[in-house]
Amino acid sequence: MAIMGFLVHGAPGAAVGVEALVSAMPEMTTYGIHQDDYIVAVAEAPSADMEGLLGRVHALDNVIACYVTSLTVEDEENSRE
Repeated sequence: MAIMGFLVHGAPGAAVGVEALVSAMPEMTTYGIHQDDYIVAVAEAPSADMEGLLGRVHALDNVIACYVTSLTVEDEENSRE
């Protein structure tokens, strides 16, 4: 599995609802709201699925943008050995 940390920029006043939608996705874990509008999130999935997951989050109502902060594929690389 790959692990991607990212911020979801929600529309002003919509962060609580956006966090609920993101956390309902099975691949996602959220860690609260930062500076009123940014949801801290982590996705765990195969690396080939990450772009699609980010696209699904970005397509949610009241999402302005998604900012990837980290991505690791170390676990996938270790499982190939």
